Amino acid sequence: MTSFVDALPLDRRPLMIAITGPNGAGKTSLYRAYFQDLDLPYVNADDLARELDAAPYEAAALAAQARTALVDDRESFIFETVFSDPAGEKLAFLRDAVTRDYTVVLLFIGLADADQSEARVAQRVATGGHDVPTEKLTARFPRTLENLRRALRELPYVVMYDNSDTTRPFEPVAMFVDGSRVSVGERVPTWARALVKPQQQLPARGRNPQ
Repeated sequence: MTSFVDALPLDRRPLMIAITGPNGAGKTSLYRAYFQDLDLPYVNADDLARELDAAPYEAAALAAQARTALVDDRESFIFETVFSDPAGEKLAFLRDAVTRDYTVVLLFIGLADADQSEARVAQRVATGGHDVPTEKLTARFPRTLENLRRALRELPYVVMYDNSDTTRPFEPVAMFVDGSRVSVGERVPTWARALVKPQQQLPARGRNPQ
Protein backbone atom coordinates (compact mmCIF):
# COMPACT_ATOMS: atom_id res chain seq x y z
CA MET A 1 0.00 0.00 0.00
CA THR A 2 2.77 2.44 0.88
CA SER A 3 4.81 1.74 -2.26
CA PHE A 4 4.08 5.20 -3.68
CA VAL A 5 5.25 6.87 -0.48
CA ASP A 6 8.28 4.60 -0.26
CA ALA A 7 9.33 5.90 -3.69
CA LEU A 8 9.47 9.52 -2.55
CA PRO A 9 13.00 11.00 -2.60
CA LEU A 10 12.94 12.10 1.04
CA ASP A 11 15.98 13.81 2.53
CA ARG A 12 17.16 15.16 5.87
CA ARG A 13 14.65 17.99 6.03
CA PRO A 14 11.82 17.71 8.57
CA LEU A 15 8.90 15.70 7.23
CA MET A 16 5.23 16.65 7.38
CA ILE A 17 2.64 14.08 6.31
CA ALA A 18 -0.95 15.32 5.97
CA ILE A 19 -3.53 12.51 5.81
CA THR A 20 -6.63 13.99 4.20
CA GLY A 21 -9.99 12.95 2.80
CA PRO A 22 -13.73 13.14 3.46
CA ASN A 23 -15.30 12.05 6.72
CA GLY A 24 -15.33 8.27 7.01
CA ALA A 25 -12.61 7.77 4.40
CA GLY A 26 -10.36 5.93 6.84
CA LYS A 27 -7.71 8.52 7.71
CA THR A 28 -7.10 7.26 11.23
CA SER A 29 -7.17 3.66 10.04
CA LEU A 30 -4.53 4.45 7.41
CA TYR A 31 -2.33 6.08 10.03
CA ARG A 32 -2.64 3.17 12.47
CA ALA A 33 -2.02 0.53 9.82
CA TYR A 34 0.89 2.07 7.96
CA PHE A 35 2.39 5.13 9.66
CA GLN A 36 2.09 4.68 13.42
CA ASP A 37 5.35 2.73 13.49
CA LEU A 38 7.20 5.82 12.27
CA ASP A 39 6.85 7.02 15.87
CA LEU A 40 6.28 10.64 14.85
CA PRO A 41 4.02 13.08 16.69
CA TYR A 42 0.46 12.65 15.42
CA VAL A 43 -2.03 15.51 15.56
CA ASN A 44 -5.69 14.54 15.32
CA ALA A 45 -8.45 16.90 16.41
CA ASP A 46 -10.83 13.99 17.03
CA ASP A 47 -8.37 12.46 19.49
CA LEU A 48 -8.01 15.80 21.26
CA ALA A 49 -11.77 16.21 21.48
CA ARG A 50 -12.13 12.79 23.05
CA GLU A 51 -9.17 13.08 25.42
CA LEU A 52 -10.01 16.59 26.63
CA ASP A 53 -13.80 16.35 26.33
CA ALA A 54 -13.59 19.39 24.08
CA ALA A 55 -16.10 20.71 21.57
CA PRO A 56 -15.18 20.11 17.91
CA TYR A 57 -14.22 23.71 17.19
CA GLU A 58 -12.15 23.91 20.37
CA ALA A 59 -10.36 20.68 19.45
CA ALA A 60 -9.71 21.98 15.93
CA ALA A 61 -8.15 25.14 17.37
CA LEU A 62 -5.95 23.08 19.70
CA ALA A 63 -4.86 20.90 16.79
CA ALA A 64 -3.94 23.99 14.77
CA GLN A 65 -1.88 25.29 17.68
CA ALA A 66 -0.10 21.95 17.99
CA ARG A 67 0.75 21.88 14.28
CA THR A 68 2.11 25.41 14.38
CA ALA A 69 4.25 24.65 17.44
CA LEU A 70 5.72 21.57 15.75
CA VAL A 71 6.64 23.59 12.66
CA ASP A 72 8.18 26.33 14.80
CA ASP A 73 10.30 23.63 16.47
CA ARG A 74 11.12 22.07 13.08
CA GLU A 75 9.80 18.69 14.19
CA SER A 76 8.68 15.99 11.78
CA PHE A 77 5.06 15.00 12.35
CA ILE A 78 1.85 13.57 10.90
CA PHE A 79 -1.60 15.08 11.07
CA GLU A 80 -5.02 14.36 9.65
CA THR A 81 -7.69 16.67 8.34
CA VAL A 82 -10.85 16.42 6.25
CA PHE A 83 -9.29 19.13 4.04
CA SER A 84 -12.66 20.76 3.40
CA ASP A 85 -12.15 24.30 4.68
CA PRO A 86 -13.52 26.77 2.11
CA ALA A 87 -10.93 29.43 2.92
CA GLY A 88 -7.98 27.23 2.02
CA GLU A 89 -6.35 27.63 5.43
CA LYS A 90 -5.00 24.07 5.55
CA LEU A 91 -3.48 24.33 2.08
CA ALA A 92 -1.90 27.66 3.01
CA PHE A 93 -0.40 26.01 6.10
CA LEU A 94 1.11 23.27 3.95
CA ARG A 95 2.48 25.76 1.41
CA ASP A 96 4.04 27.77 4.22
CA ALA A 97 5.74 24.62 5.55
CA VAL A 98 7.27 24.08 2.11
CA THR A 99 8.74 27.59 2.19
CA ARG A 100 10.14 26.77 5.64
CA ASP A 101 12.10 23.88 4.12
CA TYR A 102 9.81 21.03 5.13
CA THR A 103 9.30 17.98 2.97
CA VAL A 104 5.50 18.05 2.71
CA VAL A 105 3.58 14.95 1.61
CA LEU A 106 -0.19 15.10 1.24
CA LEU A 107 -2.02 11.77 1.26
CA PHE A 108 -5.61 11.91 0.04
CA ILE A 109 -8.05 9.05 0.64
CA GLY A 110 -11.10 9.19 -1.63
CA LEU A 111 -14.59 7.74 -1.41
CA ALA A 112 -17.13 7.26 -4.18
CA ASP A 113 -19.47 10.06 -3.14
CA ALA A 114 -21.03 11.93 -0.23
CA ASP A 115 -23.54 9.13 0.32
CA GLN A 116 -20.69 6.72 0.99
CA SER A 117 -19.14 9.22 3.38
CA GLU A 118 -22.44 9.36 5.27
CA ALA A 119 -22.69 5.55 5.35
CA ARG A 120 -19.13 5.16 6.66
CA VAL A 121 -19.75 7.70 9.41
CA ALA A 122 -22.94 5.85 10.37
CA GLN A 123 -20.92 2.63 10.64
CA ARG A 124 -18.42 4.41 12.86
CA VAL A 125 -21.14 5.75 15.14
CA ALA A 126 -22.62 2.26 15.46
CA THR A 127 -19.31 1.07 16.90
CA GLY A 128 -18.97 3.96 19.34
CA GLY A 129 -17.22 6.50 17.11
CA HIS A 130 -18.00 10.18 16.72
CA ASP A 131 -20.81 11.47 14.52
CA VAL A 132 -20.89 14.25 11.93
CA PRO A 133 -24.17 15.90 10.87
CA THR A 134 -25.35 14.87 7.41
CA GLU A 135 -25.51 18.46 6.17
CA LYS A 136 -21.84 18.92 7.02
CA LEU A 137 -20.88 15.72 5.21
CA THR A 138 -22.76 16.84 2.11
CA ALA A 139 -21.17 20.29 2.13
CA ARG A 140 -17.67 19.07 2.86
CA PHE A 141 -17.38 16.36 0.21
CA PRO A 142 -17.00 18.56 -2.90
CA ARG A 143 -14.72 20.94 -1.03
CA THR A 144 -12.28 18.13 -0.25
CA LEU A 145 -11.95 17.40 -3.97
CA GLU A 146 -11.53 21.08 -4.83
CA ASN A 147 -8.79 21.47 -2.24
CA LEU A 148 -7.15 18.32 -3.61
CA ARG A 149 -7.24 19.84 -7.09
CA ARG A 150 -5.43 22.92 -5.78
CA ALA A 151 -2.95 20.82 -3.80
CA LEU A 152 -1.91 18.96 -6.95
CA ARG A 153 -0.70 22.27 -8.36
CA GLU A 154 0.73 23.80 -5.22
CA LEU A 155 2.41 21.05 -3.19
CA PRO A 156 5.54 19.02 -3.99
CA TYR A 157 4.17 15.54 -3.20
CA VAL A 158 0.57 14.34 -3.40
CA VAL A 159 -0.41 10.68 -3.20
CA MET A 160 -4.01 9.61 -3.84
CA TYR A 161 -5.69 6.45 -2.56
CA ASP A 162 -9.17 5.04 -3.03
CA ASN A 163 -11.00 3.45 -0.09
CA SER A 164 -14.45 3.06 -1.62
CA ASP A 165 -14.15 -0.73 -1.95
CA THR A 166 -13.66 -2.52 1.37
CA THR A 167 -12.24 -5.55 -0.45
CA ARG A 168 -9.41 -3.34 -1.77
CA PRO A 169 -8.64 -0.94 1.08
CA PHE A 170 -6.40 2.04 0.45
CA GLU A 171 -5.84 1.21 -3.20
CA PRO A 172 -3.13 3.44 -4.76
CA VAL A 173 -4.53 5.75 -7.43
CA ALA A 174 -1.72 8.13 -8.40
CA MET A 175 1.28 10.07 -7.20
CA PHE A 176 2.16 13.60 -8.28
CA VAL A 177 5.54 15.30 -7.84
CA ASP A 178 5.64 19.05 -8.42
CA GLY A 179 2.41 18.88 -10.40
CA SER A 180 3.47 16.02 -12.67
CA ARG A 181 1.83 12.62 -12.45
CA VAL A 182 4.69 10.18 -11.96
CA SER A 183 2.81 7.01 -10.96
CA VAL A 184 -0.68 5.66 -11.53
CA GLY A 185 -2.42 2.64 -10.06
CA GLU A 186 -4.14 -0.18 -11.88
CA ARG A 187 -7.57 1.41 -11.47
CA VAL A 188 -8.64 5.05 -11.42
CA PRO A 189 -12.00 5.41 -9.65
CA THR A 190 -14.70 7.72 -10.95
CA TRP A 191 -14.13 10.39 -8.30
CA ALA A 192 -10.47 10.74 -9.38
CA ARG A 193 -10.79 10.64 -13.16
CA ALA A 194 -11.07 14.39 -13.60
CA LEU A 195 -7.85 14.78 -11.62
CA VAL A 196 -5.82 11.85 -12.95
CA LYS A 197 -5.72 12.25 -16.70
CA PRO A 198 -3.54 10.31 -19.17
CA GLN A 199 -0.10 11.87 -19.55
CA GLN A 200 -1.18 14.64 -17.21
CA GLN A 201 1.11 17.61 -16.66
CA LEU A 202 -0.14 20.29 -14.29
CA PRO A 203 1.27 23.82 -14.08
CA ALA A 204 4.38 23.72 -11.91
CA ARG A 205 4.30 25.32 -8.49
CA GLY A 206 5.05 29.00 -8.62
CA ARG A 207 3.82 29.40 -12.20
CA ASN A 208 0.54 30.89 -13.26
CA PRO A 209 -1.66 28.66 -15.46
CA GLN A 210 -1.83 29.92 -19.04
